[in-house]
Parts: sequence; structure tokens; C-alpha cells
Amino acid sequence: MTIEQPPSPLHTTTEQTQSEPPVPFQRNNFNAFYTQEMSAVTVFLMHQGATAYEAADAAHEAIAKLLPHLWRTLDHPRTWLRVTAQRCYWRQSTTRAAPTDPVPDRPGGTCPLATVVVSEFQQTVLDALNQLPPTMRTVMAWDIDGFTYTEIAEALTMSPAAVRQNVSRARKRLITLLDL
Repeated sequence: MTIEQPPSPLHTTTEQTQSEPPVPFQRNNFNAFYTQEMSAVTVFLMHQGATAYEAADAAHEAIAKLLPHLWRTLDHPRTWLRVTAQRCYWRQSTTRAAPTDPVPDRPGGTCPLATVVVSEFQQTVLDALNQLPPTMRTVMAWDIDGFTYTEIAEALTMSPAAVRQNVSRARKRLITLLDL
């Protein structure tokens, strides 16, 4: 599986960062918001240890809570979506069963699993992230998704210094785990 969007330090090539500037948030266009954020939130949850199926379920549940009008009134809908999706993922049953049937495509090709494809190296990184303690893994998922330490601290109700320390310790562990 490779990750099509959004580019992040975990899976960005030089060509992607130079040729694909981030699309500005369009508050009046939910379809654009959905297309831009569903894959990003699915990958965000996979960085926290979710399988592609668990991540897609939690992402869909979170985006459904935005409808019909909540997403237009929020000051930071991207942050809200990630916090809500993260909570949805954490609430999922502890007795998770791996699906055996293929995931059906949504009308119009909107299934986020269609755009989430992880390469062998990316799977190695995901496995390394799964070996981190939960707090470090969560903070790293936010960091990889491009949020600042201040934004992460606000979303997770932590101090920016605690976020910085968790990211620093997580990076050191990842370097060791990945033999970099």
C-alpha cells in the first residue's frame, strides 16, 4: 500500500513537495474537504496503530459527525476531524476481527482505502511506530500529519514542552528501531 495524499515527512518525495502545493481549505465545498481529508485522516490513524480497515471506519464515523453543517462553523475542522477520528478509533471494540471480504467501493470512488497503499518501507515505519508507547505514537502521528507543536498540544491537552519532549524521544526510538 502507498500513500497518495497528503504528503508528509514519512512518505514525501522531492517531486511531490515541489509539484503539489497544499490545496487551501475551502469551507463551502464539502466534496473537496472530504476528498482532501479522508485519506489524510485514514493515514493519520494508521500512524497510531490502526489497520487500514479500522482507520477507514473511524474516519468515516468522524466525518459523518461533521454533517450537515458543523464542518462550516468550526474554526479548525482539520484538527476537529482528527481528534474525533482518534476518539472513534479508541472506542472501537477491543475484539477486532479482520475482515475477509474486500471493502466495497463507495459511489464515485470515495473509499479512502483506494488511495491508501503502503510500500514495504512505509510498512516498516508503521511497524516501528506501533512499538512506541501510546503517547509518543499519538504525538508522532500528529507531527507526521504536519501539525505544529502548539496545535498538537491544544488538540491533546498537553503542554507544548511535553509535545516537544515526546516527539524528540519518539524520533530517537524510531532511529534506533529503523537502524538509521
